[in-house]
Amino acid sequence: MTKEPYIVINPQANSGRLGKNLDKILKTTKDYIGDFEYVLTENPRHEVELAEKAIKEGYKTIVALGGDGTATNMGDVAVNYPDVTLGLLSAGSMCDWHRTHSIPYDLESSLEIFAEGHVDKFPAMRCVGDESYYAFDVADGGFTGRAAAAAHYEMKWMKIGLIKYNFLAIKYVLKFKNTPCKLIIDDGDPIRVESLTNVMAGVADILADFVVLPSNTYYSRKNKDLGMVVAHDMKGLRRIQMLIRAGGGKLPGMKGIWLTRGSKLVVESKEEPLCWTAEGEVFNEKKLKVEIERIEDALSMIVPKEREYPVDYEESIYHETFEESFEERKIERIKS
Repeated sequence: MTKEPYIVINPQANSGRLGKNLDKILKTTKDYIGDFEYVLTENPRHEVELAEKAIKEGYKTIVALGGDGTATNMGDVAVNYPDVTLGLLSAGSMCDWHRTHSIPYDLESSLEIFAEGHVDKFPAMRCVGDESYYAFDVADGGFTGRAAAAAHYEMKWMKIGLIKYNFLAIKYVLKFKNTPCKLIIDDGDPIRVESLTNVMAGVADILADFVVLPSNTYYSRKNKDLGMVVAHDMKGLRRIQMLIRAGGGKLPGMKGIWLTRGSKLVVESKEEPLCWTAEGEVFNEKKLKVEIERIEDALSMIVPKEREYPVDYEESIYHETFEESFEERKIERIKS
């Protein structure tokens, strides 16, 4: 007989702090939700094997205790089981997925939400490259994908994940070579981008604390589609300016930034493959062609009953033509 829920814990989350504080974390968790079964991950992507095993043993509620990687790897399993619910407990250095759905970063607040037990349905993105992978926030290809991939093997001495990622983002924003690509959105005509710098598609707003798709969580839920951003013809200091503006949620209107919407995105690079990641997990480094498609009501999740999806811009920012992005535009934010 199972003891729901089944919690998969990544002791390496938050630069190893979770493992060091495990006894305290287990006690706090029990105080909020009572008895539960748990297991620790031992290597990258181990969550997949552990989640599969738990579901086959009869667990209907599986919980990720860690950061975005832990949660996404378990979500990648849960989407295949319609009667399984996923819970997110905050303990990682970056918890973008938690933030998307108003789950606070601190463990006790996320436990309060989990204990309330409100369940809702959410979409996923099927990402196909070297591997077929599900994502739940933002998938990104280009210098940000390369930076996220490098975070797994560079700067291992850096214990603060967000600082490491931001440093690597700056490193690869300067090193990355623009590449010609072809984009196809839904069944539209191909769009040729001669000098692509970066491309992202998502159901959420944020990537590693950068607001890359402003107001998108709201519009994605409203329209049942994906927000997409294409950065092109960016070089040198313009790339740094792009990061600064993304940090403040001010990408719309910038020369070289195109925001659009659709349910499926195909990106085919002409010369070299783009490195693609989703919530920090690499799903493409070798193939020239990557496909990302929205899957509706793919995952049941425990989330706050009352949650906010902020709207900072009118939806018109996602309905400009690609040609308009070759010029700077003045776009006003919505005044609250």
